[in-house]
Amino acid sequence: MWRIRRNLILLGLGVSLASIWQSGLALGESGVPPVAMLDGPHVLRQSPEHVQAVLGKPERTRAVAPDDFQLPTGGTFRVYRDRGMQVEVDFEREQSTTVVIEFSNLETAPRSYEGALNAINLPVSRQPDVTTRDTREWHDLRGYFIRVVAAYPTHDHIDTIIVSVYPFN
Repeated sequence: MWRIRRNLILLGLGVSLASIWQSGLALGESGVPPVAMLDGPHVLRQSPEHVQAVLGKPERTRAVAPDDFQLPTGGTFRVYRDRGMQVEVDFEREQSTTVVIEFSNLETAPRSYEGALNAINLPVSRQPDVTTRDTREWHDLRGYFIRVVAAYPTHDHIDTIIVSVYPFN
């Protein structure tokens, strides 16, 4: 009987320690939980008005002619600046289809590929489909194409995150 009781106590202690360890892994290097800098899934498929409500007035707007690589039927391209990052958004038929986030403030830029996914509110549990020296790509992560580019050759922060609606139209 005492062996069963002891095993149950050890099992409970092991589960407690595992949950504490997992919650410690979820914290950033500073001990603070990561916060999404931009809700990528929310921004994608939004109208320019909805994106402007999130990121403010665009700094630049440019019409894109049909047969463009990313906008086959044409559309608009808008650039926003917000919280130490430049956000470029492609709009096709007045819906956003691609978001490119470039980090101008190195202090707030994500430090890892997992941190980059956290910064755009996407899960970090799935391994990338393509891994190169300075990029990771997920071809269908929660319905989106994701490319994360590290600061090559230093790899001390993330330079760029590209989020596109998947599959491409």
